[in-house]
Amino acid sequence: MSRRNEDRLRLLSRTERFSVSLAQFCRRWIPWLALAVSYFPMGALVWAGIGRRVRLTGLEYLTELPRDHSVLLVANHRSFFDFFVVLVTLRIRGHVLRPAFFPVRGRFFYSHLAGVLINLVGSGMSMFPPMFRTGRKRAVNAWSFACCAEILARPRMILGVHPESTRGRGPDPFELLPAQAGAGRIALSAPHAHILPVFVVGLGNRIPAEIALNLSAPRDHPVLVAIGPEVDLTDLRGSSDVDAAQRASDRMRSAIQAVGEGVREELDGA
Repeated sequence: MSRRNEDRLRLLSRTERFSVSLAQFCRRWIPWLALAVSYFPMGALVWAGIGRRVRLTGLEYLTELPRDHSVLLVANHRSFFDFFVVLVTLRIRGHVLRPAFFPVRGRFFYSHLAGVLINLVGSGMSMFPPMFRTGRKRAVNAWSFACCAEILARPRMILGVHPESTRGRGPDPFELLPAQAGAGRIALSAPHAHILPVFVVGLGNRIPAEIALNLSAPRDHPVLVAIGPEVDLTDLRGSSDVDAAQRASDRMRSAIQAVGEGVREELDGA
């Protein structure tokens, strides 16, 4: 790690520095932990709670990619559990064994011991790297973006991000919020990564309600995970300015929206 990044990490609290060190330790010394946790306990719990409702389409867009290439999954953001469900679905339904990481807000999963415990037990510290949005800690994001680029530079990796950055809370689950430049910055920092859009719909935030629907009416309340064709950013590769990053994010958002429209038509025709 560079001296400059070390100085940035000193801006974090003691708990945050401990959390970052734990995540880096897990990545380096026990890389199998995140994969194991994605099957048990997380995978078992997620599948027991909503497995009867989940439908996966478009898996071929992922499985037909070269096995040694990394993948950036860009998804809409409607539920706290979007990427938990995407990952478990890919593991159980798609038999996808690639290591996977998901940048997350640092204010809970890295700032509070309860969040660190959830990250460790629920994801094997694969909710990494942390992103900070307020005060001087925003400077740490330069290190976080570098971590994302490093992950995607390695073979067979998956990194999942939300171009919207925050959750959509409007009445229409198919309406996306404006894209933020951060996702585009990550995409442009990884010129060899394949970018696939993902749309998730039917998933709520209340765990007891989700389990009840899984038990009582799984066919009437499906959770759809749809993967779309690769997003082409060839004309933007090599650019590092904010405008190029925003254009990349907008293009990825449009690709997610297109997948969502296909899902909407499927549901309307059912």
